[in-house]
Amino acid sequence: MRAAGNLAGVEFIAPPLNLNYELQETWKRIITESGYFFTKTTMQFFASRVIWDTLTKFDQDTYGFITSERDTSGNAWDGERRYTVRYWSPVEGLNDLTDFGDYDTLNGARHYLIRGMAAGRLAAIRAGL
Repeated sequence: MRAAGNLAGVEFIAPPLNLNYELQETWKRIITESGYFFTKTTMQFFASRVIWDTLTKFDQDTYGFITSERDTSGNAWDGERRYTVRYWSPVEGLNDLTDFGDYDTLNGARHYLIRGMAAGRLAAIRAGL
């Protein structure tokens, strides 16, 4: 596995150093296997932030987490920051569990992720519903 940082001249964001080793390694895997989603250029374009402490394990190789985005032009969401619940697996890659910017608060997105609703949505996606 490649470490987060600079890969073939493309600069990726990296998880914060204050996470425990297991979380750091899991994030590094997600980041390096997610293509350009975690590149600094993409993250800056969408004013994206990763809510690092929301990493939630759904099954052996599938993880959910929350990101936030803000339209810096002020055209969408009146320039407010919004939250999206996403998931990653090595087979399916990185996908959304909610609509883009579906939550206006981090607490709302956390509730969806942690209370099992996100796992239910993932099961429905995998079942083709």
